[in-house]
Amino acid sequence: MKKQNLEFKFTDLDEVYNKNNETDASLVIDISSSNKEPYSLSPSFDPIVKRYCWVPEKKSDQLSLTFTVIEDTEIYVNDKLLVSNNIKISSKDGPKEYNFKFQKNEQIAKYSLISLPINFPPLNIKIADSAMVSEGNIFTSVFIVPKIVHWPLIVKDVVNYFPELKKYYIKFLYQNIKTRINIPKIVKFQTENKLNKKRKYLPYIMLLDKFGVPLWYKMAGFGFSAFRPFFYGYYYGAVSNYPQFAIGLGKTVLLDKDFNFKGYKQINEKDIDTELHEFQYLDDDTVIQIGSKSHQIENQTVDSGIISIENNNTGTKFLWDSIDHVTPDSSIVPMKEWGMRTNDYFHMNAVRILHDGNYLASARHTQTIMKIDKSSGEIIWHMGKGSLNNFKFLNDPYNGFSHQHAPEELANSNILLWDNGINSIENGSRVCEYKIDEKNLTATLIWSKEFKDLQANVAGNCFQINENTFIAAFGSQGYIEEFNKDGSKLLSIDPGGLIYQVMKSEIT
Repeated sequence: MKKQNLEFKFTDLDEVYNKNNETDASLVIDISSSNKEPYSLSPSFDPIVKRYCWVPEKKSDQLSLTFTVIEDTEIYVNDKLLVSNNIKISSKDGPKEYNFKFQKNEQIAKYSLISLPINFPPLNIKIADSAMVSEGNIFTSVFIVPKIVHWPLIVKDVVNYFPELKKYYIKFLYQNIKTRINIPKIVKFQTENKLNKKRKYLPYIMLLDKFGVPLWYKMAGFGFSAFRPFFYGYYYGAVSNYPQFAIGLGKTVLLDKDFNFKGYKQINEKDIDTELHEFQYLDDDTVIQIGSKSHQIENQTVDSGIISIENNNTGTKFLWDSIDHVTPDSSIVPMKEWGMRTNDYFHMNAVRILHDGNYLASARHTQTIMKIDKSSGEIIWHMGKGSLNNFKFLNDPYNGFSHQHAPEELANSNILLWDNGINSIENGSRVCEYKIDEKNLTATLIWSKEFKDLQANVAGNCFQINENTFIAAFGSQGYIEEFNKDGSKLLSIDPGGLIYQVMKSEIT
């Protein structure tokens, strides 16, 4: 496969939806395609939307476009005058960006189309209200188990990231293959339900524009965690091995603002592996990582959750092991259906620094989030459906949340989180915002949005874009939705696979 297919940048980021570069949308009535969805123009034409994408189904595919414009409008494709109102674009020429200019006298309208690789997941972008879609770029990733034909690419990618682990390559390869075989049936169904079995997908991390059209992408090896921006550039997790399902060990890759490699981050402590559910590089140079450590307890191997928070400028060094504070008998671990070989009793998936300086952590398998004292490491409280819960839930029809992900403290000090809803919500997941009363130990549900028929068995998050707008990733349902607080949908992206997290933010 061509190297450029594995990583590609389509345009300068500051040129995308530049408010000073307005276009005369009245010139173009429609841009349509005879191709069948999802291998067609995406999203459907909207005068406000300037960029579109196309994912071909196979190498021989062509995208047929018809431009409907007002009379006497000239059409240019990559600065060449088009002699008719039709054009065919070949998948063999991609990835590539096509710039369309429509001109009548002094009036000019500009749009563009990007052609993506044949192994790229069709994004299935649907826009409910283009005028209301928020500003900013979308940071996400789509993980799809690659077919055997792509494994040489994947192995090469891992070797590049982890040259120091050569003696473990065979062991890790065996672990990865076995983990793929042991994917739980419900997760396998959810992640593969929307995929075309004839296509050979690859996993990608991607930066999308405000409407979901790719600006940059990179094939991401065996796997990854969240792809996110920070003041220095971008970061994502690179997995060296999966000892068992839903546990990815490895290191975090740092990129500069031009997507060039700048280094790695991982926990440098004896007997601790860096786990890739969570990483944060804050503006004050604080680095938050989580890890995994094995313990022998009552003739079984128990994996605990590790929190590592460091800041060399302030001298902060916080290292926390869940086994010192939470016992394995307080969790519900899906040992049988997940084919687990060790007791992953904690399964930490998020850590945040709260406004008061203490730490907020989420443990999926204890079904609680917890507040941890920043100095002593003692747990101040637990909250959730788990047996350790300290709170009374008010105004909540489900009396708490289960198997949760990505709790965030909002500016108003409320907690926003993704409730996977397993064994709680019938065939659904939801977004929840709780007001916390630490004195009286009550958690009042302020608002929620429930998604019927979209229960994410694993992964997922919700990110607040502004006071009224949110964007959510549906984990193993392979779906992203931007919506208002009143529940109205603004934008959806529906590629299938597994989407661990999503965020939307303007690049600074």
